[in-house]
Amino acid sequence: MKKTAILAIIALMLFTACGNSDEKGKNVNNQEQTTELNNSESTSKDEIVKSLTYKKFIKEVWDFERYTDSFAYKGDLPCVIDFYATWCGPCKKVAPIIEKLAQEYKGKVVVYKVDVDEEQKLGAILKIKNIPTVYFLQNGERPCYSVGAKDEAYFRAKFNNLVK
Repeated sequence: MKKTAILAIIALMLFTACGNSDEKGKNVNNQEQTTELNNSESTSKDEIVKSLTYKKFIKEVWDFERYTDSFAYKGDLPCVIDFYATWCGPCKKVAPIIEKLAQEYKGKVVVYKVDVDEEQKLGAILKIKNIPTVYFLQNGERPCYSVGAKDEAYFRAKFNNLVK
């Protein structure tokens, strides 16, 4: 129990809100990165936007069970994590936007989705209180997140910022 509380505090400190406000369509610097994703043969939605479980999060994103004192993103490419629920109206608005951008940024950004009803432990540790919550992570930088449904221009700007 004590370890979970410590992890929650660390996650809360590390995952601070992005520098931009939540205003619709607020622009972020548009820069590009040339990184390729291995094994990007298939174009189905399920493989472009990968489901993320607690164990897979530990393995592919951040092993907070092992590295409790600091954030250490494991991926080579920036990633976006969409925390959602199947019953959530705003989540249903955001999902097609995230899927479209995942297709467009394939090979530059890895996109995950987490069903907070199925992955309650992960949602609790990362302090997901409102959905949709979308995390933006990349090596060497503090993670940031966005809460609530936003339009395509907003998310496109966030993706562009990741591939700077």
